[in-house]
Amino acid sequence: MEKEKLALLREKIDHLDTAIARLIGERADIARDIGKTKGGAPVYDPARENRVIEKVIGESPDLDKEGLTRIYRELISLCRSVQYRPRAAFLGPEGSFSHEGVLQAFGGAVDLVPCSSFPEIFSAVDKGAAQWGVLPAENSLEGTVLPTMDAFVAAGSEIVIHNEISIDVSHVLASEEKTMNSIKKVLSHPQALGQCREWLRTNLPWAEQIPAGSTSAAAAACGGNGGSAAICSVLAAGRTGLNVLAEKIQDRGGNRTRFWVVGKGTPGRGERNKTSFLFNVEHRPGRLFYALEPLYENGLNLTHIQSRPLSGSPFEYYFFIDVEGFIGDEPVRKALEAMRERTVFLRILGSYPCR
Repeated sequence: MEKEKLALLREKIDHLDTAIARLIGERADIARDIGKTKGGAPVYDPARENRVIEKVIGESPDLDKEGLTRIYRELISLCRSVQYRPRAAFLGPEGSFSHEGVLQAFGGAVDLVPCSSFPEIFSAVDKGAAQWGVLPAENSLEGTVLPTMDAFVAAGSEIVIHNEISIDVSHVLASEEKTMNSIKKVLSHPQALGQCREWLRTNLPWAEQIPAGSTSAAAAACGGNGGSAAICSVLAAGRTGLNVLAEKIQDRGGNRTRFWVVGKGTPGRGERNKTSFLFNVEHRPGRLFYALEPLYENGLNLTHIQSRPLSGSPFEYYFFIDVEGFIGDEPVRKALEAMRERTVFLRILGSYPCR
């Protein structure tokens, strides 16, 4: 009796799988028609994609939100690919956490453009080698990713932020060696080394720590390099054939990295939005307070502020700001208008959806 019941339930699953596959095909056909209707309008619309995912999550309260998000991210990616496949530049090689950021933003139907530096990512977008760039902006443990800010200052003003996503960062120790006792040096991006500082001090105090351009570059460098290990992602370890010697080696939990998706054109408006900009003020007492005052006067929530040295002007600084709200909202518009009159210059980096 139980065997008959099990067979019947499996038959129902098979029918549902057939129906799901047919519906996915219908969704892709409609997506293709939408692409034709749009003409030259942008195909990547993160605000719309966020609304679709939030709606599905709201209609399925008993299902795991993260799992449902991953499924629909890939479904949207598949349907987008019948219109076009986006090209996304990121800090490579493949397997880096920036690569994971690309997959989080676009799903798997994306053409990858690995780059060796943050300025190269902006250059790829500027010259058309990629339509999009994905760059880390801030880590919950290590703070602002300063090279991204510096590269943004030098980038063309037509490149702006279109989307913000975040990913969980879970580090592993990977090597061709079989045991940690054989490890003499540990390679990784400086941010990753910093996030695993206490673990390394406790478990590999004898190992030399060597900075690398990215976590995936560190993993690649360990191939054929006896006695070396990389702090990297599971994705990078798998792609380079390394053994995972230890998992979740970051010193603290809740380790997340916020990424920006940058490109040309005008970002769309989402349910929730942020506006990012940079500015400079005269090097005189009280000028920074005076410049920021309109944010308070217009009731805006400042979510991030970071200073960076102004090239060629000792002890003068750029200031990077994130505030909640869309540039078309009256409080944001009025605050920025007032700030322009109180700053030497002010540049909008993007007004974009965030989840």
